[in-house]
Amino acid sequence: MGIIKFNRTSGILSIVMVIIFMAGLWYANLYYNQVNNAEDPRVRRAKELYSEYNNLAAEKKYNEIFDLLDSIHFIYAQLDDYQDSYEVAVLHNNRAAVLLNIALFESVSDMERDSMISSSEHEIREGICIYDNWLLRFGDLGHEELEAHFQSIYQREFPLLDISLQENYVSKRVKEVETAQVEMARRLSVSYTNLGIVLRHQNQIEKAVAYYQVAMKLWPENLTAENNINILLGEPLKE
Repeated sequence: MGIIKFNRTSGILSIVMVIIFMAGLWYANLYYNQVNNAEDPRVRRAKELYSEYNNLAAEKKYNEIFDLLDSIHFIYAQLDDYQDSYEVAVLHNNRAAVLLNIALFESVSDMERDSMISSSEHEIREGICIYDNWLLRFGDLGHEELEAHFQSIYQREFPLLDISLQENYVSKRVKEVETAQVEMARRLSVSYTNLGIVLRHQNQIEKAVAYYQVAMKLWPENLTAENNINILLGEPLKE
């Protein structure tokens, strides 16, 4: 009888575990469906593509990265409300980072290196310009102002869409922009750090230090900027 009781107990536990597992799958599926349903369909593909960026970067598939970034940029460029969005600035800074990585750590000629560093500078400055303009437009907008702004966009873009789905689009976009408002100082700090690296390798040391200082003012925890200053001043590096 003890063995039969043990088997019944095991069976009950197994059934319970299966139910918990299936409930977890159902909840996850529901959650991701809700996320997908809230995603602006105009840029959904761009975000799917961008999810591959880190993998390609880790594998140093540089040509594929540039093709990927160009494809994403093309999607945003077709949309009035995304053409000068912070997402586009991120793409410029991604290109800059890849160009710098190739120029400084891969085997290239001096001419190629100088050209890539120059191209990286152009991408960084483009990104900073977009970030600055974006901040002027959205940096101080509150939640209700953002809601009103994006409601007008989605009503214009999807006039026949169910109102509840429009509201999902608005809610998700507002959250994205509010997150970007919080992160903007750190994003700009990274951009100015990269600009300092460019100028350092162009032997414009004073300007490089100035940009590192701007980066640290924006984001005091920016250890990369601080250590680049320490290198130039002959000070010990921080870990």
